[in-house]
Amino acid sequence: MQWRGSGFVVLSWWYLVAAVAAAGVFVIAFVDVRWGGRIVAAAFLVGASVRLVARPARKAGGLTVRSRALDVLILLALGVGVLIASATVNVAADVPSRVTEDLSTG
Repeated sequence: MQWRGSGFVVLSWWYLVAAVAAAGVFVIAFVDVRWGGRIVAAAFLVGASVRLVARPARKAGGLTVRSRALDVLILLALGVGVLIASATVNVAADVPSRVTEDLSTG
């Protein structure tokens, strides 16, 4: 699917990475923080690998922003950072509930 003069061809891989990252954010918001974080991290890592192997650089689409090495380094750092953050998040915080405070003494 290639339309001359349209933005679809120019940003093609960026759309894939953005769609996977958006799906991960959706999973974070409505399903599970850890799985959503893994999906977002996977999106960044896929973006880094596409940017690394796409030759010439224009085939990487919207993922081409800076030099190849810097783009890959930034995407890898974001992917690993989100993966570590989502793996270490405390989803069962030890915080007392405000709802069950002394309702029986009324």
